Amino acid sequence: MPSYKIDPDVLHKIAKRVVVTPFDGGERIARAIESLADEYPDLIDPAAGRWVGSKAGGILGKVRFLYFSPREYVVIFGSPTGTQGFSGRYKRVDIHKFLIAGRIDSYDIESDEVQPTTLLPGEHICLEKGRARGLTIHPGSWHIEYGRGTVLTTLPFAMVDTLLLSLEFESVRRSTVEFARLIGRRFCRRPTQ
Repeated sequence: MPSYKIDPDVLHKIAKRVVVTPFDGGERIARAIESLADEYPDLIDPAAGRWVGSKAGGILGKVRFLYFSPREYVVIFGSPTGTQGFSGRYKRVDIHKFLIAGRIDSYDIESDEVQPTTLLPGEHICLEKGRARGLTIHPGSWHIEYGRGTVLTTLPFAMVDTLLLSLEFESVRRSTVEFARLIGRRFCRRPTQ
C-alpha cells in the first residue's frame, strides 16, 4: 500500500479550527493556507500561487493550487456567487472536501437517495473512487480539497470543460503554470536535516 504525505484527519482538524476565524476579506482562506503550510512546511508554501478560474462538470469557481504530486493534491476551491454541476467520476482517486465557509448540498446520482447531503463549515465529505454526485455550491462557499490516488487521471475532467466548452485558454495556461511551479518546488527544495 502506498504511503501518502497528507493526512485527511489533519486537514479536517485544520478546517474545524479555521471556521472560528471571521470570514472577512478572505481571512478564513488566508488562515487555512497558513495552517496548511504550518502543518506541512515542506509541501505547502504559505505564499500560495494566484487564483485560477476553473470550470469542470459545469461547476464554475476559483481555485488556488497549494500542493500537487502524482499521488496527491491540495487546493482551495470556491465561488463567491455560487455554482452547481457534476462532481466527476474518478476511478483512481478519492476526493475529500473540508468546508471552511458557506454550504454545499450534494446527492449521489445513482442511488435511491432523494434528500441531499448538506456539508456545513468544519465538516468533511469524501467522494470515493468510482462514485459521482450532483453538487450545489452556495454563494460564498470555500473548501479545502484533497485528492488521493492517481492524481493525473483527474486532469482531463478538470481541464476539458474549461478548454473545449468555455474556450478559456488563459485559465488552462495559468493552471499549467501553477502545476509547473508546484512540481518545480518539489524537485528544487532541499531535504530537511
